[in-house]
Amino acid sequence: MIELLAVCLDDMNPDWHIEEKPTLTDMLILIVHGRAIYGLNGETVELNKGDMLFIPQGMMRSGVNAPEGPHQKYSFHYKPYNPGQFPFDSARTYRKVRTRNLDLMKTRFAALEHHWFRRLPHGELISTGIAIELLGYYSRELAEEKIASVKLRLMQEVQDYIRKHYREPIRIEDLSNHINRAPNYITQTFKVVTGMTPIAYMHQVRIYAARDLILDSRMTIGEVAEYLGYSDQAYFNRMFKRIMSYPPSFVHREMKRWEP
Repeated sequence: MIELLAVCLDDMNPDWHIEEKPTLTDMLILIVHGRAIYGLNGETVELNKGDMLFIPQGMMRSGVNAPEGPHQKYSFHYKPYNPGQFPFDSARTYRKVRTRNLDLMKTRFAALEHHWFRRLPHGELISTGIAIELLGYYSRELAEEKIASVKLRLMQEVQDYIRKHYREPIRIEDLSNHINRAPNYITQTFKVVTGMTPIAYMHQVRIYAARDLILDSRMTIGEVAEYLGYSDQAYFNRMFKRIMSYPPSFVHREMKRWEP
């Protein structure tokens, strides 16, 4: 799948820098300590601990340590036998991702360096296998980042819908139809992203609005409850106290105390 050409460890070199020049091969980088600043086709790219960076052959590349000091990183250079065989290299531009498995990536890059430089029998074959494994992990990281980005966007749409319609009865089925996802997906993903269920979030939005209405309007507590979609004032009182840690009557009394 690839021809592995070089493996490098830049280990806290205070004089590390790269003069701008074309990148001769495809390469993959992992930052394990500190920061590095790259210039890629005139664009500044900052790499922090845990960042992985793919740079395609032909891209203009320069690099320096960050102002605070040197960094440590692994990298390897390779040529694919079939250009475009990996999902990240078809566009032939750089791709950066923050790994969610830094310890694993460090271990595998260290193993790659170990086998590459010891030059034992079959070491090149083993090194190539590890490099392909790392490209596979990198591809997975990119895919998971894309999925995470989609989840965040969809849950933001759910939150926006709830904030717009919070006075109305909202069912999970309404949210499901709004973003074209299954009800179970919405409930589970929303809780992962926000820490609460969509219905709990709706109650939170309602109760915060209730507090503001009690403070800023002449509506009674019963009127506020009805305005916000609670037909049962006792239930509204319980929800208010659960979320705010005090009953709505407390807000009402405090407002009366400070009236002239």
